Amino acid sequence: MEKKRLSIFVPASILSETKDLRIKTYKIGLIGRSAAIFRADRIVVYNDNSDEKEVKFISDVLTYMNTPQYLRKKVFPITRELRNVGILPPLRTPHHPTGELHEGDYRQGLTIKRTKKGTVVDIGADKFALCKEKLSVNKVLSFKVIKLGKEIILDPDVPDFYWGYKVLATNKDLYNSILMMKPGPDLVIGTSRYAPSITSVLDEVKTKLKGSKHTAILFGGPYSGLEELISDQNEKEIIDLEVNTVPEQGTKTVRTEEAVLATLSVFNLLLNTD
Repeated sequence: MEKKRLSIFVPASILSETKDLRIKTYKIGLIGRSAAIFRADRIVVYNDNSDEKEVKFISDVLTYMNTPQYLRKKVFPITRELRNVGILPPLRTPHHPTGELHEGDYRQGLTIKRTKKGTVVDIGADKFALCKEKLSVNKVLSFKVIKLGKEIILDPDVPDFYWGYKVLATNKDLYNSILMMKPGPDLVIGTSRYAPSITSVLDEVKTKLKGSKHTAILFGGPYSGLEELISDQNEKEIIDLEVNTVPEQGTKTVRTEEAVLATLSVFNLLLNTD
């Protein structure tokens, strides 16, 4: 059975409500954690008239979270923007292992250098591993442990279980961010407090999800909802369905990081219900 893919689109303006770098980092952490809990495959950060630096910052923090702990210091130089990453919640996903290494295990590794034998790879073990293929250097790739002994031998491989999310940062607006995805989603769902409650269109949502191989869920920002972000009629046609996943909300506003958690929770149930 072909695996269904799930992408979420979040705006750079999620950080516009605060200037505190620590709070900004924490807000991004909530989104990354929610994406991992509910097995999102991709997080797209789009620019809704925000500072381009914010797009990069969100992308860097999300990518840092998704990178295994044993590689973070090697992949990410210490910068002012990342000084608060210690407060980020751990993902504890399968590609962030905490136990001993065994043959047959999957690991993410940083390619260190190429030799006559192949490529030297850091997979967080007590010694470097070797992949017998010639790979690009200074890349984080996925591997399977083929042999464990005097040498650790790897093959490039990706498991069929959840292996974290990928981050796509773009300075394009929401509409063009959707168009640039390759392969693109075959079902695009917008979230809005002004849309019909998901309970009122539940059968339609279930039917569309069942027939979709790649679902994208769109989120607006604190000052601009999807109605403002996609106002042109031609652009609206790219959205297949709009739903309110927090009907009868008890607060005046629902923050984007809160909407991501609530929405992915609902869709997780729908995607895993026969």
